Amino acid sequence: MAIFKYFTEEAHALALIKKGLLMMQTLSHFRGREADGVRGDPRDGILTYAPQNGLVMNMQDGRIIRLDGGSFNSTVNQNDIFVYCTSNQLSAKLAASFGKFCVEIPNPELLVSRLKQRAHPTSQLDYDQVVYGKVDYRDHRKEPKADWALPERLVLIKPDDFAWQDEFRIAVGKRGTMAFENVGLNIQTGPTEPLLKQVPIPIFLKVGKLTEMTILHRF
Repeated sequence: MAIFKYFTEEAHALALIKKGLLMMQTLSHFRGREADGVRGDPRDGILTYAPQNGLVMNMQDGRIIRLDGGSFNSTVNQNDIFVYCTSNQLSAKLAASFGKFCVEIPNPELLVSRLKQRAHPTSQLDYDQVVYGKVDYRDHRKEPKADWALPERLVLIKPDDFAWQDEFRIAVGKRGTMAFENVGLNIQTGPTEPLLKQVPIPIFLKVGKLTEMTILHRF
């Protein structure tokens, strides 16, 4: 299954093809962008459960409380996970939103394999824990089940408003970031926006020339 990376500049597309240059942004970068329904998502990396009939809480003393408009939220460490965003579609609509130069990668497993080869005991990033796959677009009314405790799942979950992007993500975190239950939990009683810390700069990783495993499309 091929994936597609869109660029506004041809030079950036060629840098991927000829050098294997990946610019990876933190989740906080996307949270910090304007919520335009395209690149900006203030809830990226946050799994929200907000049942239509209110959030039901079972208290330790036996009481049952229903919070109308309440939500349960689980969030990853937004500054410690870097993502590379692509799509599963070659599309003029996506090109209009993300850039008219598109690099097709017929076998994303090979790209992920190249990234994992960067693993080293002294690496700050945990390349052995690279997460990748199709993004799961969810309605906030869907029960989170065990996903709330798994950072590698939260990275690949977005609100269903973004389903038109048909995104495929590759993500790598700092060591320990993807550990089980390494998430922040809260219950909200009304609509609020996540608080942002200072956003780290992107990282640039080279995985080697990809000339033989890519195709350049121009719209």
